[in-house]
Amino acid sequence: MPLVSEDAIRLALKNISSYGDTDIFPFPIENHLLHDRPADVLAVLLEVDKAFDTYVSRIPVLTSKELSVVGYGGFRQGTQIDPLWNAYLLALVLSVAPEIESRRVATNTVFSYRYAPDPATGALFDKAIGWQQFQAAASAAAAVNPFVLRCDISDFYPRVYHHRLENALGGAVAKPEITKRIMTLLREISEGPSYGLPVGGPAARILSELLLNRVDRLLLLENIRFCRFVDDYAIFAKSREEAQSSLITLTKLLLTNEGLSLQKAKTRVMTAAEYLATSDFATAPDGESPEDHHARTFRLLRIHYDPYSPTAAADYAALAAELGRFDIIGMLGRELAKSRIDEGLTRRLVAAIRHLPPAAQNDAVRSMVASLDLLYPIFPAVMQLCRSLLPSLEASVKEALFSAVRELVTQNSYITQVPANLAFALRLLASDRSEETEQMLATVYKRSSSMMIRRDVILIMASRGSEHWVSNCRMTFATLTAWEKRALLIASFTLRDEGKHWRDAIRRDQNEFDQLILTWTGDSKSTKGSGWTVPI
Repeated sequence: MPLVSEDAIRLALKNISSYGDTDIFPFPIENHLLHDRPADVLAVLLEVDKAFDTYVSRIPVLTSKELSVVGYGGFRQGTQIDPLWNAYLLALVLSVAPEIESRRVATNTVFSYRYAPDPATGALFDKAIGWQQFQAAASAAAAVNPFVLRCDISDFYPRVYHHRLENALGGAVAKPEITKRIMTLLREISEGPSYGLPVGGPAARILSELLLNRVDRLLLLENIRFCRFVDDYAIFAKSREEAQSSLITLTKLLLTNEGLSLQKAKTRVMTAAEYLATSDFATAPDGESPEDHHARTFRLLRIHYDPYSPTAAADYAALAAELGRFDIIGMLGRELAKSRIDEGLTRRLVAAIRHLPPAAQNDAVRSMVASLDLLYPIFPAVMQLCRSLLPSLEASVKEALFSAVRELVTQNSYITQVPANLAFALRLLASDRSEETEQMLATVYKRSSSMMIRRDVILIMASRGSEHWVSNCRMTFATLTAWEKRALLIASFTLRDEGKHWRDAIRRDQNEFDQLILTWTGDSKSTKGSGWTVPI
C-alpha cells in the first residue's frame, strides 16, 4: 500500500502546474509536463513512493538557492527544488496537512495559510482568510485595547531547526515514516546544516505553521491577546507595561521552544491610535487629499479574476467596472515621480494594469520602462506583467522595452545581478529575436554559475531556433549539471536527425523522470509539427 495517497499526489501536481513551484522564480519547464501528463508523472511518483530510499540515492535532490530582492536594500534567499522532488515533498506534506490544520488555533487569531484544498483548481489555502483579514482583525482589536505590540520573527524560514520541526511533526502525524521522509528531503535540500525551510513553496508554508502553532497555544494559555500572519505578530494590551510584559513572554517562548528571535528594528510598542493610523483600514485623516483617498481606497480592492470560473465573463466585467473607478495610470505616474515607490501600492497597480484597455497598457509600459531603477523592489512583477502584455504592445513600445531590459543585462546592472530578477528578465527577452539578445544570452551562459539561469538560457536559445549554439553546447553535455542536461535533452529536438541520434545513444542512461520528459517533448513536437518551439 502506498505511503502517500494518489489523491495527495494529484493535488500536489495540480497545485504546482496551476500556481508554480515557488512565488519567487519563474516556473521551470517541467511545469508544462505536470500540466500535460499528470497521470504519467503520478506513475513515476508512485514508484518513488514505493522505493524512496533507492530513488533518493539514484536521483539527487538538487536545488538552486538564489537571492531575490526585499525592498531597496534587502534580500532573501529563495529555493527552487528539482521538480520531481518538489512534487514528492509537497505530496508528502499534503498527505498530513489535514492533521496539521486540525491542531492549529482558531482562524480568528492566526490568518496565514489556512489549509482548505480545492482539487479542481489545485488551490491549497482558504482565499477568504489572509493578510487583509489579519489587518481587519488587528484593527478591530486595537480599537478596544489602548496599546499594540507589533513585531515579527527574524529570518524565520532560514532559522527553523530541523529537530524541532521533526518533534512537531511527530506529535501531529500518525505515520512516522512520512515524518522521516519529509525530514530526509529537508536535510538534502539544506545540504548539510540541520536548519532551514526552502523559501517560496507551499510545503514549507504548511510546515512552518505547524512549528509556530506551539507558541500560538502557549500565548493563549498566558491570556495574551494577539493576531498572527506568518511571522508577523500584533499583540494587544491594556497598558504599556502589559505590552512590554507580553514582549518578554513571546521572546522567551520563541527562543526556548523554537530557537527563534524577534527582529529588534521592527519591534515596537505603540498606542492604538498610532497603530490604527498605519493600517489599510485606518479612518481617513482630516484634510486627506483626493489622491491619498483614492490610493487608500484602492489598497482595499481585491484584484482577482479566475478565467476558469463558471461566471468568468460576469466576474471580469465586474472587476473591469470596479477598476474603472480608479485612475490607475495616474496613480502609477505619481508613484514613479517619487524617489521611492510605495511597494505595496505599486505592486497592486501593476496587477491592475493587466485588466486595462490596450492603450492604457501601452502608456503604463512606457512609464515603467523609463523607471526600471525605481521599480527595483518589484522588478519580477513588472517583468511578468510586460511579458503577458507583449501581444497587445505597440511595436515601438515593445522595442523600447526589449532595449531597456537588454541593456540592464548587458551592462551587468545591479538590478539584474540579483538572480531572481535576471531570471524574469531573461524570460521576457525570450520573445526578443534580435541578434543583440542572442549575443547577450551567450554571454550570460558563460558568466553565470547558477544552474537555474544556465538551464533557462539553453531553453531560450532553443526556442529562438539557435541550432548552432545548441549543437555546440551539446558537446559539453558530460560536464553539465543535471538541470542543464535535462534542458539540453529538450533543446536537442530542434536539431532534427543530429538530436535524434544523440538522444538514442544516451537514452538508456536517463532516469525515469528524464525519459518521461523526452517522451513528452517528442509527442508535443509531433503534434504541433512545424509550429512547435521549445516552451519557456
